[in-house]
Amino acid sequence: MTKRPIVMYSLSFFMGCLSFLFYINNVYLGAVLAASFLYIIFIKKEIIYFLIITSFFLTGFFRITTYFNYHPNGEERIRIIKANNNYIVGEARGRKLNITGEINELEEGRLILARGEFSKDINYKRGVIGSYNITKYKNLKEDLIYKFSNYKSNVIEKLSEYLDEDELSLVVSLCFGDVEGLHEIDKFKLQKLGVIHAVSVSGFHISIVYKFIEMLVGSGGALLCTLFYAIFTGLSYSTLRAFIMIFVLYLSKRVYKKYDGISSLSLAFILILLHKPYSFMEMGFALSFLATLGIILHDKQVKSFLKGLPKKLQDSLSITLSAQIFTLPYIAFTINSFSLGFLLGNIFLVPIFSFVVVLGNMSLFLIKFPILFKFLSYILYGFCNLIQYISYLLIRISPSMYYLGFYEGVYFMILYFSYIMVRKGRDKFKFLPLISFIVILFNIITIFPTINFINNEYVKGAIIRYNSECIMVCNYNLEQGKELTDIKDRYKVAKVITDIEKNFEINLKKYKANIIYGQEDILGIKFKKKNDTLFIPADKGDNTYRIIFGRIFRWRD
Repeated sequence: MTKRPIVMYSLSFFMGCLSFLFYINNVYLGAVLAASFLYIIFIKKEIIYFLIITSFFLTGFFRITTYFNYHPNGEERIRIIKANNNYIVGEARGRKLNITGEINELEEGRLILARGEFSKDINYKRGVIGSYNITKYKNLKEDLIYKFSNYKSNVIEKLSEYLDEDELSLVVSLCFGDVEGLHEIDKFKLQKLGVIHAVSVSGFHISIVYKFIEMLVGSGGALLCTLFYAIFTGLSYSTLRAFIMIFVLYLSKRVYKKYDGISSLSLAFILILLHKPYSFMEMGFALSFLATLGIILHDKQVKSFLKGLPKKLQDSLSITLSAQIFTLPYIAFTINSFSLGFLLGNIFLVPIFSFVVVLGNMSLFLIKFPILFKFLSYILYGFCNLIQYISYLLIRISPSMYYLGFYEGVYFMILYFSYIMVRKGRDKFKFLPLISFIVILFNIITIFPTINFINNEYVKGAIIRYNSECIMVCNYNLEQGKELTDIKDRYKVAKVITDIEKNFEINLKKYKANIIYGQEDILGIKFKKKNDTLFIPADKGDNTYRIIFGRIFRWRD
């Protein structure tokens, strides 16, 4: 047996879920993945351990299979988990459903008995098994979850009497986990400052609430109140993870056992996957666990590296930096953007967020006392304005967003792998990052003309890169400035040319690029060099074109 067997159990459970996804796309690929994993365990461990690992693997496989293969009946008990003007999402026996049909006056949190027809339309990433078209329904007994949801709505409505729309949306997102009211520009600012995690209830909020209540009523009462708070705010992955880890910490003190963060994190991983087996495909789940893993494994090492700084600054920076170790590669593969502004955001904004979280949640208890509630609302108003002012200043001095792609993600993983190998005494791996850097640099430098076509609902055009030049040619809606900014940051565009005439020409040192336009879209680009002409037709995929020694090559970014 290994020192931390639960780590392998959680990995085995995950591999079972992952094998299912491979299996539904390609039977042979799924079988190869499952057999390879189990064979490695078989040849490395004793038979008892292999059987335990296999049982966890099969549990994961069959749990996700039964989740997506469920077919709701003509009459189902459905919990409404999301209700707004655009869509309604419900849950039937723990499975997500898109709700359609007779859905007037359906309230979030409400449990209903619905009659209707189910049509299967699986979205594996979101955990949706299909759509349920309701023909008739009746409200069932108002339970705790509905009462929490209704109470939250009342508090928000009362806060709206004293807070403007911007301040209200910030308080609601910080304290109650509802980010839909936040303006897209505000989300972009918080993302650039690396504190977007703080405006959707997460482990950050759970720890603040638990520590604050623990000071008042002790750990037992704090644990119970934290559970209610997690339910109240919607049981996101990060709140569930944080609560499970706090609960394990609480139990370890009661049974006089040493708390182990990795084992606690692994237990949370298994329990959440058991409840929602698709969750590992969602970004919130991955970022929460990867950030926590980085903090557990490397917080002390980063803190020793920052030795000499004031303790509070050292603690804040060490947690912030260690959380990036595993999330950065994931961000490179998914979000594709990163800003060093996260250092400023976590140093200057997160402490203020902590006060807003405490004060905002106090409003839940003071709503019955109008004078105190009004006084608290004015304090929240002041903090919100302070946050907006500081955010404005930090945005002004923060570096631009950096684009991270596949190559950067791979390089971050190579760096970490080399670090681990060198620490284990394998000194020859210290040259691997340099070799990898040279190989990756060769793939991303633009010593040859490089073309990317942009085709989304907001911006249509092309980006041409050659040596030090990077020019974007496009037509776009002026109201969609953020989308253009995102593209500029991603590709490091130096110059943008808009509203161009048909057959516009750009001089690129040795080349002349002639942009061929149709009625609205780019049809293609002609490249001329002396007497040679090459034509690249517009591509609606995510492909990159390069002209190398007079020939056109295409590959995905």
